[in-house]
Amino acid sequence: MKILLIYAALMGAGILLGYKSHFASKSRSRSLFTNACLLLIMFVLGHQLGANKEVASSITSMGLMGLALCIAGMAGSFLVTLLLRMALEGLKSARSGEEETK
Repeated sequence: MKILLIYAALMGAGILLGYKSHFASKSRSRSLFTNACLLLIMFVLGHQLGANKEVASSITSMGLMGLALCIAGMAGSFLVTLLLRMALEGLKSARSGEEETK
């Protein structure tokens, strides 16, 4: 719980600094700073994951499960989009046919 309060305080300080600072108006410097912070966070996260032996030994199965979830999510989205498009185009053509006969 204590660490969450530290994270919330750091985020609040960043929001306040971004709101009050002229640094935020320079988009190139802000972008470089954001990218540097993101890369640092990714490096630290990768280091912590690699240091955990249980996570490191199961990285292959987690990757395969993530890939399966990604493919299933995409396939489901495509299927729902296809079905909705067919249903809506069917209604659209039925309506247009009714308007032409009147």
